Amino acid sequence: MKLESGKEIPSPSNEIRNSLTAQPTSSVIRPFSAIELFPYTRLIFKEDGRTLVDMSPIEAAINEILNSSHASPVMPGIKLTFMQQLNYGFAVFDNEFKPKEPITVTNKLDQHVLLKYHEKFMLVLAKILMICDQFATLDFNDKLYLFKNSWHIFYLIERHYTSIEYFGRAKEDLRVFINDQIAVDYNDDNEFHIKGVNQKLFNRNRQLWLPFRDKFVKNLIIPMKDLQITQYELAFLLSHILWNVQNSEGLSEETIKIAKQVTEQTAMELHNYFLYEKVSFCLLKPHKK
Repeated sequence: MKLESGKEIPSPSNEIRNSLTAQPTSSVIRPFSAIELFPYTRLIFKEDGRTLVDMSPIEAAINEILNSSHASPVMPGIKLTFMQQLNYGFAVFDNEFKPKEPITVTNKLDQHVLLKYHEKFMLVLAKILMICDQFATLDFNDKLYLFKNSWHIFYLIERHYTSIEYFGRAKEDLRVFINDQIAVDYNDDNEFHIKGVNQKLFNRNRQLWLPFRDKFVKNLIIPMKDLQITQYELAFLLSHILWNVQNSEGLSEETIKIAKQVTEQTAMELHNYFLYEKVSFCLLKPHKK
């Protein structure tokens, strides 16, 4: 994948891709169908009927992306802040996140479809972060720690943001994308089912999911619709999540120092954004009665 400048962002090597053909001796491997073999992650079918997920190929792919000590250049010769680079990254990779029609809204999901999008999301996010100088130049172990600590939180925020952008801001509309073509409706939990999961077991555990759904609605969907957050503010949320290291153990002192500097800088940039851009936009935008 290439940036507009023509510079290529590191992609996983053929060695990693070829590792998918390795056969674990303790497992019975059935011929893979399209859904069973993902670009990186693979399913392992055990003799006792269990299906395990081997995440080592996707982990190796992410490690390879993060292993570079240099940022993928955006505009050679022009110094950009972390927020400017991050926002640029979202613009470059926007097509990877936005919905692709036809869209299906269903209450019957396939956990492997969700897993496939997870791996795509992680790879794209790793490449976005490697556009940013302050992140790319960190020690590899610190980069990996920050990435693992933030990617799933941001995945949830981004999916709800993208859903609002596509389906609109009506508060009664609670459709949420799980990938770029499939959405679930939080309002419709009738006979909700995940393929491959025992229905009786799922029904017993469904009560554990409902409080999370309600928190997503109360703390994500409704506030995001009320505030009408923009892509710039979405990038700021990722920055805040990524660099929130106050209670993190094992990070180097240099990374903690950089985290503080970036947090202060992005806070100032967000202040200026509200003062000079968003407020003006809201004043000029016609209001519906």
